[in-house]
Amino acid sequence: MARILKIAGLSAVVAVAVVGCLIAASPSTPASSLTADEVTKILEQAEASAKKVTSGLRVDANGKMQPTKMHIVVVDRGGRLAGQRSMADAWLGSVYIARAKAFTALAFSSNENALTSRTLGALTQPGGPLWNIGNSNRQDGIIEFPGGVPLYRGGELVGGIGVSGDGVDQDEEVAVAGAKGFEAPKAIRVDTVSGGKVPYTK
Repeated sequence: MARILKIAGLSAVVAVAVVGCLIAASPSTPASSLTADEVTKILEQAEASAKKVTSGLRVDANGKMQPTKMHIVVVDRGGRLAGQRSMADAWLGSVYIARAKAFTALAFSSNENALTSRTLGALTQPGGPLWNIGNSNRQDGIIEFPGGVPLYRGGELVGGIGVSGDGVDQDEEVAVAGAKGFEAPKAIRVDTVSGGKVPYTK
């Protein structure tokens, strides 16, 4: 089904994919999980990246741009919190955003398709095929802007990472760095499947 994804028929295709992904992501569904060591590795990779990424918003007393300060969250295959890293002075409100980004990327990906929170942003604009999907999954939250990326091991979906604390491009850069070694297979990424018509990351 994913191979025939076209913008003209995107609404029906994505709707079916989303329903399937929500079922697959149910906590009652047996699935592989991230190990504690893997979660630690992902968090450490992301934090190391955050310390090197220049903030689009933070400056010191002399106006010199500073590194980002992020909240980094990893969820497991069932959408449960697996790990969190919060850097000193990161925005308090970003804790919840980071977790929702991780859940979003996990909840709408599967072993056969990979979407990010950036993907949903592109599809949920007014008049888009997923317009108003933000009203779903209210308990865990749905985020429709960049910073959430699914995590894979051996081609199998095992979780998601969400990052928040700066501009969305900085958030996504740190999330992608955290996901190194746990990337989605290129063949199932939405940008590959759609021939570049739907974005995965920047």
